[in-house]
Amino acid sequence: MKTLTRLLFLIIPFLLSCESNDEPQLFPSGNGFFILNEGNYLAGNGSVSFYSLETKEIYNNLFTTKNERALGDIPSFFAVDGDKGYIIVNNSGTIEVVDMQTMESLATITGLSSPRQMVIRGRKGYVSSLYSNEVTVIDLDNQVISGDFNLDCTSEAMVIYGSKLFSANWSGGNSIIVTDLETEQEITTITVGLEPESMVLDRNNKLWVLCTGGWNGEEIPRIVRINAETCDKEAELLFRTVNDNPSSITINNTGDTIYYLDEGVRRMPVTATSLPSGPFIEAGNRLFYKLAAGPAGHICVTDAIDYQQKGDFLVYNKSGELQNVEQAGIIPGFMRFMAD
Repeated sequence: MKTLTRLLFLIIPFLLSCESNDEPQLFPSGNGFFILNEGNYLAGNGSVSFYSLETKEIYNNLFTTKNERALGDIPSFFAVDGDKGYIIVNNSGTIEVVDMQTMESLATITGLSSPRQMVIRGRKGYVSSLYSNEVTVIDLDNQVISGDFNLDCTSEAMVIYGSKLFSANWSGGNSIIVTDLETEQEITTITVGLEPESMVLDRNNKLWVLCTGGWNGEEIPRIVRINAETCDKEAELLFRTVNDNPSSITINNTGDTIYYLDEGVRRMPVTATSLPSGPFIEAGNRLFYKLAAGPAGHICVTDAIDYQQKGDFLVYNKSGELQNVEQAGIIPGFMRFMAD
């Protein structure tokens, strides 16, 4: 009896100690959207949020809470490779590699020049740059920079089709550069409209490029459709005037419906031959900043409010009806849908 009592005396504190060291889960598993909050310029207070489609709640400050340090200055893009996430932190010139289940930092890749977006093919990541003419190549197995190749221009949005990389020359440019990723050599350059800001690939392998028309409204904005197989430009859909300010083209998970921001949210099928005449979702008095599409017709929009304070994350259903509003971090921007 004394022996049993002594064993219990030794085991129970050990079990209690193990239990007390279990960290609480910062956000639930399941379907939802990761949101990158850009933070204030030069303040280094960017953050990560997660909105659960199952609990209908938002979970903020995930990276900082888990790692007990700041994420950095202007997180702008979130790429995913299996159980690892790659958070592009633009003004800090870094990529944070994180565990997708916990937001624990696994590595910090440094030495990048104003990284903007990242796409993945095989065991390589390709990162665009606002200031450099180079596309940086990331070794995903070792989480290091393994090389680069020259585009002769800066780059923003990127899409991969087969072995082709389509890179948009956004800042002051008007073209899409097509690179063969097997040789890292340029295939061709496609002239589109001034400042191609975002682009998506549809289920018919057509690339849709939204061109803003320039920072000062130099030309009428347009959406250009390109055949990704042949690299031929097939159509140009013009907006109304040089004062229009469209942005953030995205596509649903079935690849048949396109959405973009223009005085609210507009949508059109990929078979469209002209732009929609009015918004699908009115912006009202909100400042719609970024847009994402999810399953079952979900449309998610961020409201930057005044680009200074914490903004809102809005969820609409497939009929355009507002379902939920949650407060995110400062300047909520890029969103990445994640399925369980």
